[in-house]
Parts: sequence; C-alpha cells; structure tokens
Amino acid sequence: MNDGPVVPTRQPATPGRPASAARQAAAWQICLGAGPAVIGLYFALASAGILPGLQVALFASANAIFAVAALIMAWRRPAMRAILALLGASAAARGTGDVLLYFDALVHRFLPYPGPADFYYLLAYPLLAAGLLLIVRRRTPGWDGASMIDAAIVAIGSGYVILLFQIVPGIDLTYRFTSLVAIAYPVGGLMVLAVGARLLLGAGPRSTALHLLGAALVTVSVADAVYGFQSQAGTFQVGTFLDAFWMTASLCFAAAVLHPSAPELIAPSRVTTPDASPGRLLVLALAAIIPPTTTIVQHYRDAEEYVVASAIVGNTVFLLVLIRMALLVKAQRRDAVTDALTGLSSRRYFDQALGTIGARSARSGNPVSMLLLDIDHFKSVNDTYGHNGGDRVLVEVSNRLSHLVRPGDVVARYGGEEFAILLPDTQPEQARAVADRIRQGIADTPIEVNGTRLIQVTVSMGVAGMPSSPSTDALILAADQALYAAKHAGRNRVSCAPGATRPDRSTPVLPTETPESRTAVAVASTGIRTAATGTSADPRATAATASTEVRTEVVVTSADLTGVG
Repeated sequence: MNDGPVVPTRQPATPGRPASAARQAAAWQICLGAGPAVIGLYFALASAGILPGLQVALFASANAIFAVAALIMAWRRPAMRAILALLGASAAARGTGDVLLYFDALVHRFLPYPGPADFYYLLAYPLLAAGLLLIVRRRTPGWDGASMIDAAIVAIGSGYVILLFQIVPGIDLTYRFTSLVAIAYPVGGLMVLAVGARLLLGAGPRSTALHLLGAALVTVSVADAVYGFQSQAGTFQVGTFLDAFWMTASLCFAAAVLHPSAPELIAPSRVTTPDASPGRLLVLALAAIIPPTTTIVQHYRDAEEYVVASAIVGNTVFLLVLIRMALLVKAQRRDAVTDALTGLSSRRYFDQALGTIGARSARSGNPVSMLLLDIDHFKSVNDTYGHNGGDRVLVEVSNRLSHLVRPGDVVARYGGEEFAILLPDTQPEQARAVADRIRQGIADTPIEVNGTRLIQVTVSMGVAGMPSSPSTDALILAADQALYAAKHAGRNRVSCAPGATRPDRSTPVLPTETPESRTAVAVASTGIRTAATGTSADPRATAATASTEVRTEVVVTSADLTGVG
C-alpha cells in the first residue's frame, strides 16, 4: 500500500555538538580516506613513467589540501586564526617547493642543488615551529618546567644524532653556500622536533586532533631525517617511499585542523605537570640512551667516535633526567597532600599538621585553635544546580578561605563540604574574630554557580582550642560538637566549644555533655522556634530573649536561600 511520498528527514546533530561538526568530521575523514588513493595513483604514474605533470599535481596536492584546510578553518575559528595562518603558510611554502622541485625532476630531468625549491622548504620550518609554539603557549600559559625538561631531553638526544650523522658530514668549506643549505635542513628539522616534543609531552587535553598532529610530526621528522642521509650519500630520488611519508604527513596535518576537536588544541591545561605515563618514560629512556648507543655504533663501524661530545651530551641528559625525577617526586608529594578540586590541603596533610602543632602546644603551652566549618544547605545546591554548580561553590569558598586567614594558618578540605582551619599560636578570642570574619566574608558576596545565576552561600562554624581541649582528638571532637551546635542553632553562625571563648549575645557556647545541659538546649531551642513563628512563647524562656533575636535574624537569612535548597 502506498502511503504517499517519502519525505527525507534531516538527521539531528549529535547531542552536545553543533550540526556543522558533522560536516567538519566528514571533511577530515574524507581527507584521510582519500589519501591512500591519491598516494597510490601517484606511485602508479611514477612507476609507469607517464603524465609527469599529473604526478607533480598529485604530489603537491597533499600540501595544497593542508594549506587550504588551514586557511578555511582560520576564517571559521577566530580564536585559532594566527595559529592556523602560520600552519597554512608553512604548508603553502612546502607545496611551492614541491612544485618547483618535482617539476625540475620529472619534466626537466634535473635537480639543481641548492635551488629555488630549497628556499621554500627551509622557510616552511620556522613557520611550522611558530604555529606549534603558539599552540604550546595557549595550552600551558604558565611555566611548565617538567614538560620543558622532557622536550629538552628528547631534543638533545635526537639533536646529537643529527649533529653526528648530518651536520658534521655536511660541513664542506670548499662549497660554503651548499654546505650552509645542507646544514640548514637538519637544523630546521631539529627546531620543529623540539617544539613538537614540547607540545606532545606537555600538559593539556589529549584530543584526536593532537594525536593526528603528533602522527604528522613524527612522520615528517622521519622522512626529513632519511632525506638528509640520502642527500649526503647522493642517493636521493623522487618517487620513492619518502614521497608517501611526506604526503601522509601533510594529510594528517590537514585532518588535525579539520577535526572537530581542533579547538581543544588551545584549551588551557587543568594541571601544571603532566603525568609520568609509561609511554612518556619510554620516550625519555630512549632519548637518554642515544648518546652512548651512537658511540658504540661508531666504535664498531671504525668511525670517529667523538667521545668528548658524547660524554658531554650524555652527562647533560643524565642531569636533566635526575632533575625531572626530582620534580616528579615533588609533584607526587604535593598531590598526596593537596585536594584536587579546591587546591587546599587534604585531610591527610591537616591531620599531620595538627599532630605536629598539637604536640608542640602540649610541650610549650602555646595556644592552638581549630575552626571547623560546613557549607549550609549544600545538598540543595547540588540538587538544584548539579555537581558542576556545587563544585563552583566549593572552589569559590576555598579561594575566600585562603584569602581570609594568615599565611601560616593551615586550611584544608576536611571532607565533602566541610573545611578545617588550624590557627597556631592563636588565643580563643582571636580565633572567634577570625571565624566571624570568615563567615561574613563568605555570606556577604554571592557565588556564581553557572554563567547567569548567583546565589548566597552561608557557612556554620565551630571553634575549639588547646589547651582547653587536652589532646588533638579532643580538639577535633570539640570543634565538631561546636559545629553541630551552630547548625542546630539556625546555621550561618559561629559556635564555640566550652572554654574556647567567653560567651556573648551572638555566640552560642556549647555546654558540657550532661543530661541537664542537653535538656536546657532543647528547651531554649523550643522557645526560639516558637518566637520565630510568631506564636506566644513560654514566659519561663525570657532568659533566652537575646539569643532569640539573633537566631530569628539567622532564620530570615536562611529563608533567603530557600531557592537554593
């Protein structure tokens, strides 16, 4: 049965990706998929010795695709415009060199060296290095010493091989200009290799575009190195496997800039030091053993061994490896005592610091105070704005805590939405003043939970101190009980443990744990709730009038947060 014409429907874009991303994805897939066909056709014509003009066009098409893709994406992605312009200019320079070189080789049957093509080939190196360097600076705008050392190890190890087998043999004072051009190629390749190693070994998102870029850099570096050896031996010819390497590298470059993940190339890294992955350690190990290995190879070849140069390079790499390992150990120690989300000290570090400072206080009698605080209604924030909104609140509260305490105080994320602050050599009255300052500093300024919404966040705090608490365990327990009292009294307030400070109208003092005291707290709380709701209070509760006024005000503040939780 015919139900009518079938109307084609447009497939929806993948959630989280714009519809244009599908077109970009198709472009980079076509770029990689058509590559083998173009390379195969090029070699078929070269082996048959026919249509030299088409051979030149096919070979140059790889760099042409890279240049056009970079320039188009530079127009579509303004944030990457300078980077893509440099990469496109590098591809255009290589493509121009390809046309000049292969036109002479395939049409004129003559390869002038140095010739016009060499100028464009050499120009491509600094343009490519500059584009890669801009990516590095955008990904890690700060100082990334670990990645710098990693790149230096790779560059020095590889550079020694280039120096030994390409630069030194290429020096010929009889033909100075030719010798200079011959040396410029490995120097340019080493420059790109150093910046590329810094990019690939540095911190930042490991996107598909970065992997494509890495594949292109490795491929072109291998091809250029083999070309350097063949040029010195006089065995280089067009139409060999090197052409496939160069064409593949250019197509990988084009796919990298066309891929939807290309903007992640310039996304700032969230970590300052990259992880010491097995792959990274393997690369550094291979780079470190290059100098002694080349010396052994030279020895068995009965060639000049350059023992002094090998020793200098080997010692330099060895020292860099030691520095890198020291930085790695330092980073691991820092991560072990640092909360990953907030950047504050971890509970493990806080417990260690409390043990050390508490033992010193027990010996000397110097006071130590502890603040334990909890974000009010934090579960409502997570429920309303998601965990991303909750994380923003945690990070902002952490930043404010760091700015509201002294440099010598210890601020730690104690667990979940709880934070602990250790105040060495601080009297209870001073700790109370610090707690009030922190509470006001957090409550006075709203916190952004997404791009458009600000919410008011308050904290409840418990204060305890030594020597009124006889031990660090008792100190933690007293602070926790004081925090509970602040929560029970209405939140957004400071509560002090017994003996931590003198009572006043605005600070509830946690009573001692006796049945009578627990009954008194319950009666007072009942009277306060009655007064806050506007009903008549028990006349016997007149002793709690001052506290009632303060707590009623706190209840009003909490009502302002009913939209949060």
